[in-house]
Amino acid sequence: MISVRKVYDTYSSLVGGMLSLIAPVRAARFRFGRDLYRSYLSGSISGPDQNFRPRLRSADAEVKSASKLTSARCRDQYRNNSLISGGIERICNNVVRTGIYPQFLFRDNAGKFDRKTNTSWEKMFRRWSIYCDSTGHDSYGAMQTIGLRHMWFDGQYLIHRVYDDSLPGIVPLRLELIECSQLDALVDGILSNGNTARKGVEYDDNGRPLFYHILDHHPGDYIGYGSYGQSRRIPATEIIHVWERDMISQYSGISWLSAVVLEGYRMDEFRHITQDTARAQAIFAYFLKSSIPGFNLGAGLPAGGQTTPFTPASTGAAADSPLSLNSTVIQNLPSGTEVQSFAPTSPGDNYEPFVKDSQRWQSAGLGMSFEAYANNYTDASYASSRSGSLEERLSYQGQQQFLEEKVNRRVIGWFVEAAWLAWMNPMPMPGYARDPLRYHEMAAGQMPGWTWVDPNNDAKAAEKRIELVIGTHTDENAQRGLVFSDTVETQLEEEEQLIKLFEMRNKRLKLQESTNGPTKSATN
Repeated sequence: MISVRKVYDTYSSLVGGMLSLIAPVRAARFRFGRDLYRSYLSGSISGPDQNFRPRLRSADAEVKSASKLTSARCRDQYRNNSLISGGIERICNNVVRTGIYPQFLFRDNAGKFDRKTNTSWEKMFRRWSIYCDSTGHDSYGAMQTIGLRHMWFDGQYLIHRVYDDSLPGIVPLRLELIECSQLDALVDGILSNGNTARKGVEYDDNGRPLFYHILDHHPGDYIGYGSYGQSRRIPATEIIHVWERDMISQYSGISWLSAVVLEGYRMDEFRHITQDTARAQAIFAYFLKSSIPGFNLGAGLPAGGQTTPFTPASTGAAADSPLSLNSTVIQNLPSGTEVQSFAPTSPGDNYEPFVKDSQRWQSAGLGMSFEAYANNYTDASYASSRSGSLEERLSYQGQQQFLEEKVNRRVIGWFVEAAWLAWMNPMPMPGYARDPLRYHEMAAGQMPGWTWVDPNNDAKAAEKRIELVIGTHTDENAQRGLVFSDTVETQLEEEEQLIKLFEMRNKRLKLQESTNGPTKSATN
């Protein structure tokens, strides 16, 4: 490396010197560029990393070549790797739980919060959420959980809206979940109409989706339907394509497990191989060793079992040793034969540190703490557990915000539109046909919250934030998955009920006193 560096510097000096005689500015730029290139070791094509030369392609080209195999591997690991399966389910429980439902924010003509109208919208949405699945199988919260799982498996999924007015009193909007494997991959490239299609999605010149070409059945279904299938050309206004763009040149998603799946698979294989090795080693308890030729000593002697007297064979024949020994029998062995015990060494002392190191890498890829991912709190202190839980919640909140932006806001818009078309809106909506987005934006998702890690200290901290005007009651309620206005109304109702209870108790005591004389409670 030193000789190469000297050659590089000498060449740069000679060329730079010759250029300086003709064009000093050009020479300065040349030297600056050479020094700048040399300063990036990641751009070096020599040394131990010289074979690390990945291709520089568009993000969509990378996704297209890797998405199918990556999704298949991630699905396999979710089904068969208990660690990854448990990690994804823990994520879904924290991110979605019972569901992310809207909190409507309509205001009256005076600009004040219209509590009555918003409550009506929320009740109507809650009732619709029970029947929103086009198959009739899942609620809205369950569909959110399924969608989040597919983000970890496939990195994308589709929501198709259909209309069904068969249930009176229910907003006639239904949601059909579709796996992205049903996108017609044959619709790809420049189409006859001049539009560009990428893996079944048709785009305009600005990169906005126009149509989705969706197969009538899953191409990997065990029922083949006799062919690859026919695709429907569905307008993009009827589809929500849920995916996350990591790079500018990307048009579809990739599994969120892509950076973890191989680590999880290799570690799971290593664990199974180690178990099989330890079991195989444990089968052989003893071995016989003989220096006399002609004796067939067998493969080994497991402790316990039937004993057979050892008899030397005639000249020229092999003699078989006993295959088992009872614990209460003393067996005579021929001269030159000894019993050697076998002490298994697998998995060894390095097994647990190696497994824990892999689990730490995997937990980092899933945005979880090691303790939560591995379900291992043996070495965790209170401070580390608290810090890990708080950091972990930031990852959950990021996924909640993703669902809110990519799914809930679009679904709420569809819901408001369907209610308006069915004349089921609880309030007049003037100008909706002209500007529907103004009404679609009058809602925000109410995220599931979490209980306090340290209730006593966390309660004091919340009280202090409100006192210093750096937090509000609304914010504190939202962090626990509660709505401040609902909490206040519930407390008011409870206070009214307690007042009524107190009044009824006093009436009962007075009645008892007038009938039977002073009661013990009244006297005290």
